Amino acid sequence: MKNRGRVIIMTAFLLIGMALWYPAFRSRRVAAQSMGLTGSYGFTASSAYTGANNSSPLAIVGVITLDGAGNSMGSETLVQPDTSPNATTVQMQTIRFTGQYTVNADGTGNLSIIVPDGPTIPISFVITDGGSSPMFVETGSTGGGNNLLTGTARKQ
Repeated sequence: MKNRGRVIIMTAFLLIGMALWYPAFRSRRVAAQSMGLTGSYGFTASSAYTGANNSSPLAIVGVITLDGAGNSMGSETLVQPDTSPNATTVQMQTIRFTGQYTVNADGTGNLSIIVPDGPTIPISFVITDGGSSPMFVETGSTGGGNNLLTGTARKQ
């Protein structure tokens, strides 16, 4: 009889503990997924050769600062092969940009990168690790091109 009473009490405590723990865990997880992006992020991106429109592989490294209100600014260094037959080095270019972004409740979002005197580049992203490591993919360009550019960012 005593053991049965102890089992019932332990089961009750276990159920109450789970009932209290689960909603808190769930709300933290949802909040982390829908967290906005704010602060500076270092990022890297790369693109493989697509074979169309003379697209060549490229690599990008840079920093972007997001203000939490939908505005961004940053700079990047773009590196790609020199197409000259006698080339001995790669082509490198530093680019400054601004932009706007939106974050959806599910942790996905869109970013428009605006390059002065250049194209506007639309990017789709997903927030991971509570906002510390977004992943992104370029979804087109007003300047044309046929690159498949993907990358990740990390909060600085």
